[in-house]
Amino acid sequence: MRIADAIIKVLENNGVKCVFGIPASTFAGILDAMNDNNIEFIVTKNEAGCSYSASSYAELSNELGVCMLAGGVGLNNAINGIANAKRNKTPMLIITGNVRREYMGKGAFQEFDNASMVKSITKHSIEVTKEEVVIVELQKAMNIALTPPCGPVHISIPYDVQTATFEGDINLNRIINKPVNDVKSLEECIKEINKTEKGLIFIGRGTRGLSNEIKKLSRNVSWPIISTSNAKGIINTDFPYYIGNYGFCSTDSAIEYIEKEQIDCILFLGTSLGQCATRDYNDVLVNGRKVIRIDWDKKEFNKIFKEDISVCYELKEAMDVLINRVDQKQKSSFIKPEMNKPYVKDHTGISLRLLFEKFPEILPKDTCLHVDTGDYFNYVYKYLPIREDMYLHTSLNYGCIGTALAGVMGSYMYNKNIPYAVIAGDGAFYMNGTEILTAKEYNMPIIYFIINNSMFGLIKNGMKALFGRDFKGKIVFEKNSIASIAEAMGVEAVQITDLCQADSLKELMNNRTAPLVIEVITNGTEVFIDTDRIKKAI
Repeated sequence: MRIADAIIKVLENNGVKCVFGIPASTFAGILDAMNDNNIEFIVTKNEAGCSYSASSYAELSNELGVCMLAGGVGLNNAINGIANAKRNKTPMLIITGNVRREYMGKGAFQEFDNASMVKSITKHSIEVTKEEVVIVELQKAMNIALTPPCGPVHISIPYDVQTATFEGDINLNRIINKPVNDVKSLEECIKEINKTEKGLIFIGRGTRGLSNEIKKLSRNVSWPIISTSNAKGIINTDFPYYIGNYGFCSTDSAIEYIEKEQIDCILFLGTSLGQCATRDYNDVLVNGRKVIRIDWDKKEFNKIFKEDISVCYELKEAMDVLINRVDQKQKSSFIKPEMNKPYVKDHTGISLRLLFEKFPEILPKDTCLHVDTGDYFNYVYKYLPIREDMYLHTSLNYGCIGTALAGVMGSYMYNKNIPYAVIAGDGAFYMNGTEILTAKEYNMPIIYFIINNSMFGLIKNGMKALFGRDFKGKIVFEKNSIASIAEAMGVEAVQITDLCQADSLKELMNNRTAPLVIEVITNGTEVFIDTDRIKKAI
């Protein structure tokens, strides 16, 4: 057995069912070994596409996402997806090939110092040049990726190491070192909640998968819930105690509640309290209030605001304890406010706000909706209502274009039994839209809403907010028919120019067996930009 064959068997032993990547000569030995197993290899159009996909797979599955790349050029192309996984604390394994050991340091074709290149955006990065330690180092890397706080890891293996004869054990133990739960601090947290009448539950991205527990705790203590924008969708919009999302593009109701309501205590769950969660680190969120924070990453504590009680605890286990231990309070006089002020037409053309407000009516049941980066996501975060059966996948903190267009494929590969949709802009389409071809080639019935306003609207409007004038360069560009481009790729496409056409999409989106592109033509005159982030000139 070759080392390449042993690598694949170790991946199988660790539950890996699919790998994303682009074939290359530097990891040809591993590619050849994949001919003899059942792991599915999804070939994307760009290495960034495979790293976005692997990251999304990991996030939905809570298991390892895997991508395989050429060293040097391939790894460079994948950097945005790797950095995105680092910001989101997502367990991802990147395996790269490298030139033969005898060629190293001689300027061989596509030779690069792979391990050093991604050290700053991974939890662990290593070049393995000794045959006898490859499998041990591979298992070690996977263990590190899955140990909280999770994150991406990278292992580079020269081609001649892959094809060498393997001698050793492939049945190595998965060792996940979970944080030690801080029982004493959780007891303090329970006491504080029990004696506080008027409190608030503030949830972040780290609470994904815990919506039922959070809602149960909210009902028990009669405390309302606010989410960060990156956690939008964890609690369905019509839940009676949900006020809205706060931070980047906050709902009007959340701002009003934080800034004007008397709140004695805020319980922060699974949020890093970054810029996009705090309206530019605005301490109005915590001033005069007891601050309790539960997270599994000790490095996050007291980083932004001073906390009264910091609890390092696995969040699902902490929620189970809280639900069983906190006192049930009498129902408060809380009245759920309207999320946002009424719509006022101050533009021409189709309204993104009104379109997104219709999404719960038109999207298929159980839709997992991925949101990319662009001007339109202002409207998504502020206005899009989320049904209880919907799942919203965002990646706000790193904010790289392409996350959704490619990442949605990773979600699909994890669970093929629900519908998937994407909201992306024309800028994102031109950068990463060829991944729609990947979806077509692998029969992924993904629905792509492409917002076409013929500009980088986030930059155009942001520059105007900062300096009172647009940038005169090419951030407004010629309007092309994205529907026609999609059709030329052999993908079904439609174009809508008026809101009244939205209802006709319902039948088109149901029971699909192939991708669908829905081009939404806008003229960019509807302008909403969140000024918290740019008022201090970023």
